[in-house]
Amino acid sequence: MTRLERRAARLAAPLDAQRPPVNALLLQVAGEAYAAPLAQLLEILPANLTALPRTAPHVAGLQVVRGELLGVLRADVLLTGRPHPPGRPGRVLVTAAGASTCGLLVDDATDLVWVDDELQPAPFHSPGVSGLTAAGLAVLDLHRLLLALPAPWRPAP
Repeated sequence: MTRLERRAARLAAPLDAQRPPVNALLLQVAGEAYAAPLAQLLEILPANLTALPRTAPHVAGLQVVRGELLGVLRADVLLTGRPHPPGRPGRVLVTAAGASTCGLLVDDATDLVWVDDELQPAPFHSPGVSGLTAAGLAVLDLHRLLLALPAPWRPAP
């Protein structure tokens, strides 16, 4: 088969055969790229937070979502242990951990990607990282990340 014949066959293939399905959201936290499984996300919102004074560093604040208050945590503090300088307002990833719904503040949600099921172990310790892809992208486990919070802040089971 010539190069032109292969190209013609590829272009004639159905669209779902031309590109892989997606199963993760590519996001930015403190200048680093991460992937979050779509199965763990309920929705993605623009950040419109009300700060809470005298709270732990990992608490970003509250956001009103359809008339309900949603507690939002900072992904940069949960993943790196320290806050990073604020940039743009960011995005809030809404997820459920146990019986609680919670928001996670990230810098940006940029793309949808495919992440293989077979991940390599992460060379660093973070309770919310389930592993690395072959390309070195850290894949988050949002449920484990939220359940690794200190006891008073942990979502209800």
